Amino acid sequence: MKSKNKAQKTNFNWDYHVPKINNGKETIDEMSLIVGLYENYLVTKTGDLVGMVDVSGINLDLLNSTEQEDVFSDYSAFLMSTVGANYSESLQFIEATIPVDMTTYLNHLKTTYLNCDTDPTFNPFKEQLLASYLDYYISQYESKAMTTKQHLVVVKTKIKDKKKESLALAVDTLDEKMNQLKRDLEEGLFDFSIKTRILTNQEVLAVLKNLINFKD
Repeated sequence: MKSKNKAQKTNFNWDYHVPKINNGKETIDEMSLIVGLYENYLVTKTGDLVGMVDVSGINLDLLNSTEQEDVFSDYSAFLMSTVGANYSESLQFIEATIPVDMTTYLNHLKTTYLNCDTDPTFNPFKEQLLASYLDYYISQYESKAMTTKQHLVVVKTKIKDKKKESLALAVDTLDEKMNQLKRDLEEGLFDFSIKTRILTNQEVLAVLKNLINFKD
């Protein structure tokens, strides 16, 4: 006689369904599509592995009309080759406003200011001026009053199922896609010396935090 308590077969398929809105009573975890991080990528409840590429900007104000047209032309060619009608993948482009990272500059000012006491030749008026700079820029940094634009391209690939082997295979696939995207961008906009880099998991978390709540 077969046991009635036979163990159920583990389901490794991605079977997430978007829950109904419950008057805003859901937790962040319930509302979020993110399961967690794996290496430098996000794992979603829908079975996607997601990565981000940071792209340096091009200051169009410094270019003449002909050079601006060249930028648009080269960028259009890049789009057609990556997200055109015959391309099976989709890319997401994010233009995020982020606070300027002034850590290095502030540390330099602090070090210079602290060295004033050990340098008898240091001008006291310059010391007061340096102190005022520190006070001003620290307040600007803490209030996030100084901002810049961050240009991100989001790339994803499907994870076959919830098995570890499938996740490892998806990482290899996404690594290849990310590196190919970097090459396509840098080669397509070679004349404008853009730089690209793949964000680390901690940088991805910082992007998400900024998108959810910029001020805090």
